[in-house]
Amino acid sequence: MSPILFNIVVDMLAILIARAKEAGQVEGVLPHLVQDGLSILQYADDTVIFMSHDVERARNMKLILSTFEQLSGLKINFHKSEIFCFGKAKDHKVFYSQLFGCGVGKFPFCYLGLPIHTRKLSNKDWQTIENRIEKKLSGWKVKLLSVGGRLVLINSVLSSLPMFMMSFFELPKGVLEKIDRLRSRFYWQNDQHKRKYRLAKWEILCQPKIQGGLGIQNLDLQNRCLLSKWLFKLLNEDGMWQELLRNKYIKDKTLGSCTKKPTDSHFWKGLMNVKDTFMGLGSFRVKDGSQTRFWIDAWLGDQPLKDRFPALFNIVRRKQDSVARVLASVPLNISFRRNLVSRNLRDWLRIVASIQDVNLLGERDTFVWALH
Repeated sequence: MSPILFNIVVDMLAILIARAKEAGQVEGVLPHLVQDGLSILQYADDTVIFMSHDVERARNMKLILSTFEQLSGLKINFHKSEIFCFGKAKDHKVFYSQLFGCGVGKFPFCYLGLPIHTRKLSNKDWQTIENRIEKKLSGWKVKLLSVGGRLVLINSVLSSLPMFMMSFFELPKGVLEKIDRLRSRFYWQNDQHKRKYRLAKWEILCQPKIQGGLGIQNLDLQNRCLLSKWLFKLLNEDGMWQELLRNKYIKDKTLGSCTKKPTDSHFWKGLMNVKDTFMGLGSFRVKDGSQTRFWIDAWLGDQPLKDRFPALFNIVRRKQDSVARVLASVPLNISFRRNLVSRNLRDWLRIVASIQDVNLLGERDTFVWALH
């Protein structure tokens, strides 16, 4: 019962902050991206509090934390807590540090097992994973293990160690090569100090057994699959993080037409790098048509219209238009660079006839996975 009671009590902190926000005593961050602004994130006893740069409201937040301690009986360990300042708040970081009794933190810091940074994580930030793998290898007696035993350890232990970070960030090529080198050395070398000849390429060993490989997990492919799951949830589910990403990056565009920019976050860049592969492995169920591209996405049958009618796609003016924009007017809101004649005209009439029964609804489009 103890964890359940603890969660019930710490919910009081979120309630106190929500009430203070309604009264205008505190203010969250990113109100233009998240409704009412983001003020608190909680996971068990790990809590992140967000505040706008305002001295008076910071004092109110300190009062809320003190009230929470008095009501709940729980004590916040400010000595283990850290404060991070951005923008103009950096000039007042000493004041905020003294007010809350916290030290000033440095990037990257670890939250829920993940390194958090304002920039892209470097290879050095992945050093923890490499050290954990090397620590595991140093404790294993390789000479006493059979080939099958080493194979089991690679899949069950070595391949699992980087999985958590891979589910959030794109794995750098240098880190991937280092991890594969460690796994390959463990598989082929009975004596770690004596280099042995590799009898097959590592890419072959990572193929499924039915295709002639050994079924060792391909971390690059696994990384892409894990990141694709975020895209699937972004298209099909609603939540605070979906709202934030849609308002910041997608706005009035479709997900397929989004591109990465140098100023984008590390997480979003990773999603954009796997987006095209992901979009090609499923189809859209059109409801409001806002997230489905008329020509490029599969929504009328199993193939996109650009593959079924390549000649028409080559002469269309706006290739990234959504279904909602195309169907917004009669005749259809599509223009071509030249007049349609003969086969192009017949193909276009086929398309028009096939979408006569399409009625747009008020709900968001959903993405359907095509594989099993």
